[in-house]
Amino acid sequence: MEFQAILLCGKGKALTPFSQARSSGAPKALLPIANRPMIEYVLEWCEKAFFPKVTIVTDSESKDAIDKALTAYKEKAKALKAKNAEESTDDDPEYVTNISTFEIDSENSGEILYALHKNAVLKPNAHFVLLPCDLITNLPPQVLIEAYRNKEDSDIGLLVHYRNQLDIEDKKSKIFPKNYTVYAELADGKNDLLDFYSTEDIDFHQALQIRTQMCWRYPKATISTKLLNSSIFFGSQEIFKVFEENPEKFNESYFQHRSITKVIRDLARRSWRHVECKETIGFLIIPHQATFFRANNIPVLMEANRHFMKLQAITKAQQGAQAKDKLAANVGIDSLIGENTTLGEKTNVKRTVVGKNCTIGKRVKLTGSLVLDNVTIEDDAQLENCIIGHGVVLRSKVKLTNCNVESTHEVAKGTQAKNETLLCFTLEGLVEGDNSVIDDSLETDSDDDSDSEYDDEAYDEYGDNEDGLFAY
Repeated sequence: MEFQAILLCGKGKALTPFSQARSSGAPKALLPIANRPMIEYVLEWCEKAFFPKVTIVTDSESKDAIDKALTAYKEKAKALKAKNAEESTDDDPEYVTNISTFEIDSENSGEILYALHKNAVLKPNAHFVLLPCDLITNLPPQVLIEAYRNKEDSDIGLLVHYRNQLDIEDKKSKIFPKNYTVYAELADGKNDLLDFYSTEDIDFHQALQIRTQMCWRYPKATISTKLLNSSIFFGSQEIFKVFEENPEKFNESYFQHRSITKVIRDLARRSWRHVECKETIGFLIIPHQATFFRANNIPVLMEANRHFMKLQAITKAQQGAQAKDKLAANVGIDSLIGENTTLGEKTNVKRTVVGKNCTIGKRVKLTGSLVLDNVTIEDDAQLENCIIGHGVVLRSKVKLTNCNVESTHEVAKGTQAKNETLLCFTLEGLVEGDNSVIDDSLETDSDDDSDSEYDDEAYDEYGDNEDGLFAY
């Protein structure tokens, strides 16, 4: 069974102000985790799976930057192969030669899936796996591949969910969306996805609607609000054959107004909304023994960096302590300093990642923070649990706690702030003919489910007459 991996690179609105949702930000896929673009972790996961073809889907605004990062990744892979073989080679490793990009501008991921099909990006005789660009896991990909290979004969796809493993909570923001996932455990221990309701769906109706026909067929279904969508979906061209059976309803317009999550949801509903058994969608929950999370918002991005710093601290602790210079900067074993970054005397760095080409002054204290590339921090500054965007200048005696500073911003000398987001002055979002400016930093983001309107028109034909419940 041959697989093609499709990496979806969204805009990352929930990573504002560091993502390209702001003009000063970087493409979401290139935001760093432990001083590496997050997409590299997904590419390495694909490499372990031996996928013969990997396609990175990006928009036109991000394509050049992602192409440049992909070239750098291929060069590193080539150098690593040469080093491991103890000989130089002019040939790229076979894996990286099969990584390419596909450009499409779309606000809905369902339209992207349709475009991949119509433009023959998806190989006709191969199975595919959709992946987000932000996943971090130590779960071997073969576990998911085997789960798909051993799926039920009636399953035309496999959706993967996971439980939160991070000990973070922020009552002021929705770190983890409260979605309602309905699934059924089969006799052989496997699961089928039955239905899915987003928070927007529930808010629209002020109630959770459970279909009677689903209860009849699956009386022991489980409804969970603790499961998170990994955005990993295994499937094949068979799913498009299902849609082609009813081209009047499932046409290009259908995909343009739905996310991939809701497309999969509509496929899953076929398992119970017809008199005859139809195709189903398999459902897999990541084992709790494996590390798995998605860096798709700011709190988790911070935790992802801390995760790798903890692993580094364990490795360095096993190597033993090293002698220290009293005047030199003190960098903890749980911290990482990028290339060409300088640290002033008596600077203290703990549980922090500092990017490359940064200039850190004297007597600076960095605790539990993330500092991106090309940042200047002057003397006597203090940062605790902060994220500092690239190109930021922090003047002397700045003291920030639990703050986010937008890229290219300059923070004045002696500034003290707590629990704030410091943004650059901008006219972004200015509405023509209006005097107001929309601040997109307040938008929430769910890369899986970008269409917020309730779209349950698949059931409109039934009305209130139960005689039509299984019609169609």
